Amino acid sequence: AAMEKGEVHYAGMAAIYYSDVRYLEKLPHIGITTKSYEMSSPIIELNFNTKRKPFDDVKVRQAISYAIDRQFVIDNVWFGFGKPATGPINSNFAASGLYTADVKNYNVPNGIEIANKMLDEAGYPRGANGTRFEIIHDITPYGEEWRRFGEYVQQVLEKLGIKATLRYEDVPTWLRRVYTNYDFDLTNNWLQNLADPAIGIHREYHSSSIRPGTVFVNCTQWSSPETDQLMDQASVELDPKKRAALYHEFQKKVVEAAPNVWVHELKFSTLYHKDLKDAVISPLSVMVNFDRAYFDK
Repeated sequence: AAMEKGEVHYAGMAAIYYSDVRYLEKLPHIGITTKSYEMSSPIIELNFNTKRKPFDDVKVRQAISYAIDRQFVIDNVWFGFGKPATGPINSNFAASGLYTADVKNYNVPNGIEIANKMLDEAGYPRGANGTRFEIIHDITPYGEEWRRFGEYVQQVLEKLGIKATLRYEDVPTWLRRVYTNYDFDLTNNWLQNLADPAIGIHREYHSSSIRPGTVFVNCTQWSSPETDQLMDQASVELDPKKRAALYHEFQKKVVEAAPNVWVHELKFSTLYHKDLKDAVISPLSVMVNFDRAYFDK
């Protein structure tokens, strides 16, 4: 309402719910852009606790990866602001050659059918009531979109014979549960790839990033000596082509292991009044000093 009335002139990093963005963008005095988040390059994920049954089984993790309809989530939860993700590295890194889409593809039309078959093969048959097993899904406590996403996941898992109870806690409690106590089955989150994989990616997949009490690192507790070595080599490799090859191999191995479900590359929105100039000029989005911004009146 404040944005519509002109009491607020700038709203970045999805400060306004996407459902309201779709309304506001139709107004003649308001502009919208998804640019200026290139440094962030966020990916929305489901995170498995790979040290806890049944998600210690790669087949179970892969099955759920197949079941998630990424485009449905983008269209119906985030109102079109996104692009299906293929793995741990955002496609924004294609410009530098570090990204590859040549990985195991879970985003297929018959995902539910594949997932049910894989769960049978993994030794989790449906019981007399149709349920294979029960879990708790801890929803990221960042607002209504995340609640809707959690509800969608719950409905999809039900199609697989998995009963998921949703838990929504305050942010400190959720952070402690996920990143200190590892007391969860499945959670969801978004993490930024940041300016380079050595900064934004390694923290989520390297063995050294399994650090209880440190937030936004490796909460799944999955890692492997092979991927650790690939990341270590890529950190110091100076040849761009060799470095890209290391990250391509890394992506293939991580996607195959499926410690996460990579759902979509979130496109943050920035809304601004059209008489506000030069407020969107940096890949750092809202993390700038706006020293060039001015009103054109």
